Amino acid sequence: MSRLTTAQARELAARVVALTEADAAEALVTSHEDSLTRFAENRIHQNVTEADARVSVRAVLGDRQGVASTNRLDDESLSACCAAAVTAASAAPADPNFPGLPAPEPVDTPARAAAAAGEFGPDRRAEAVHAIVQQCSSRLIKAAGGVASTLQTVAVGNSLGVDVGMETTSVRATVLARTDRGGSGWASYHGPDPAKLAADTLGDEAATLAQRSEYPTDLEPGAYTVVLAPEAVADIVDFLGYLGFSTRAFEEGRSFMSGRLGERIMSELVNISDDALAPEAFGLTFDFEGMPKRRVPIIENGVATDVVTDSYWGARTGRENTGHALPAPNPYGPMALDLKMDPGDATIDELIGSVERGVYVSRFHYVNVEDPVPATLTGMTRDGTFLIEDGALTAPLKNQRFTQGAVAALNAVRAVTRERAFFDVMLGSVLVPGLLIDTWEFTGQTG
Repeated sequence: MSRLTTAQARELAARVVALTEADAAEALVTSHEDSLTRFAENRIHQNVTEADARVSVRAVLGDRQGVASTNRLDDESLSACCAAAVTAASAAPADPNFPGLPAPEPVDTPARAAAAAGEFGPDRRAEAVHAIVQQCSSRLIKAAGGVASTLQTVAVGNSLGVDVGMETTSVRATVLARTDRGGSGWASYHGPDPAKLAADTLGDEAATLAQRSEYPTDLEPGAYTVVLAPEAVADIVDFLGYLGFSTRAFEEGRSFMSGRLGERIMSELVNISDDALAPEAFGLTFDFEGMPKRRVPIIENGVATDVVTDSYWGARTGRENTGHALPAPNPYGPMALDLKMDPGDATIDELIGSVERGVYVSRFHYVNVEDPVPATLTGMTRDGTFLIEDGALTAPLKNQRFTQGAVAALNAVRAVTRERAFFDVMLGSVLVPGLLIDTWEFTGQTG
């Protein structure tokens, strides 16, 4: 099936709302075309494209809600889905805190679908892979990874008059380069437009890291000054969003920000906001209830400032709805999906040059939560970890395990790069710089 246009998705949402025999109804329509070219051992081994459209119906009976979904778009299947949502609502427990579906608000839907993304077919993706692999194979390095694109249409409608839709595009590329002498390097790209994918630069970055990280050495466990490349910072910001930037987590006392608004909890150099409306953003400008996303300053000069909310938690707490609802049913509460950290004024080389002895980290791997309230994370470094001595990268290091409080780490930020990059993470995307952090706790190494 072909991807729905915005007009088609909005029309479908309105039709589903009309078919739902309930006190109120909401329809969420998502239509996407995902394409992926994967490679390993310096050759393409998989090329796939998947297209699908799905309708999710939320039926409301008083203060009861039920949700059903289908990817069959014929009238009979849609009617059955609507009826299933009503049946689910009738059997659901009552929620006296449910404020009802939100009424429509003005939404700005800028054109964010890059035309070139629709032309980024298998031949173009193969050209990108070739450019990546050339940088590696010319140095007798083996590369693996993928080049992918997503074309997406999302529309939301409800019986109170919400009627919004938007198309977005995204392109992702990853490359893992490995040598026969224990070296490994990684590079990635995430953005809206394939025209901005510099595949040869990506391949060169991964291959260079792989060569520099050959014959890695041991590092004694302990606290070290670290320079984190932007991709490592992305994991920290992503987990902070998941654990602590939601009104639900805040109100339930599960957030490191609970009871601390107005208090400085991080370095004055740290500014984090959720801003889907920023000129550089390329995601949806409305949430999954069709409400306009608003910029939310979360950390300002290290001070805990605000959290994101949605219609349910906004009404429950008396806060303004900032447009951060996830699709119903939603057990998580509102979530920040367009996080960004403000840039500083340094380069990554200047950060390294200011360190007498420390560790440079290209990226993290297999990061998990050890303790959610203080946002303590555990994981390991991967694909380019180096000792810093007298302001220069020296010995490559074996991958290090760490256990570190994310809030404590950001309270020890000493410098921030002006260069930033987007990364595709667990929750939407993040735009982050590199960081110099005074202390980071490494607990051992992986081998």
